[in-house]
Amino acid sequence: MSDIPHLISQLKKQLKKHHFTYSDVARQLKLSEASVKRLFASSNFTLQRLEQICHLIGISLSELALEAERERDKINTLTLEQEKAIVSDIKLLLVTYLVLNRWTFQQIVEHYTFSEPELIQLLARLDRMKIIELLPENRIRLITARDFRWIKHGPIESFVMDKVKDAFLAARFEQSEEALKFVSGLLSRNAMLKIKQKLEKMEQEIHQMVEQDSQLPLSERNGFSALLAIRFWDFKEFSALKR
Repeated sequence: MSDIPHLISQLKKQLKKHHFTYSDVARQLKLSEASVKRLFASSNFTLQRLEQICHLIGISLSELALEAERERDKINTLTLEQEKAIVSDIKLLLVTYLVLNRWTFQQIVEHYTFSEPELIQLLARLDRMKIIELLPENRIRLITARDFRWIKHGPIESFVMDKVKDAFLAARFEQSEEALKFVSGLLSRNAMLKIKQKLEKMEQEIHQMVEQDSQLPLSERNGFSALLAIRFWDFKEFSALKR
């Protein structure tokens, strides 16, 4: 899928946002206003033309591309059938986890036992699910939204609760960067809602840090998991002693 329509659409939005008209662009490019209108209608821009218009607005071409990427139509969740397909194939599940964490094709091949044709087939399945776009030269563009999440109580969440949770909690959490806290007490509903809001904010911050650290070399990043959960709850052995 070409990036040009997204760039031009975003360029139009930026012109409107900064109160520039086609007439202003025409003066910048030393063209007639009719020529500029045809230019936008055909999307036939050179990089030099794009940079000239970006300069007029006061942004860089890279900033324009970043804004265009942010506003792409991105998916927030999968269908039930798609989640079932992913969780039923451990290789597809692994590749999904890796691409969601910004691994490149070459990094996956170097660190896992996939052959290149096998990995291409798995990535093509994710492309059809609209999780990624598989680009020329096996480049991977992630097209999930920043707030992408699995279906609540769906196949992926059920897999995590059944297969992953106990293995995760089996560690002793003794390393300096690890932590396991269990806090309990008596709280009002209002206080619980405040804690829930804080956890949701923390989840967003974690996603932002994962995105920021995706720019670091793979050698500087490690697999990471956090289990965040709260609920009103009584230990059943304690509840048995209540009057």
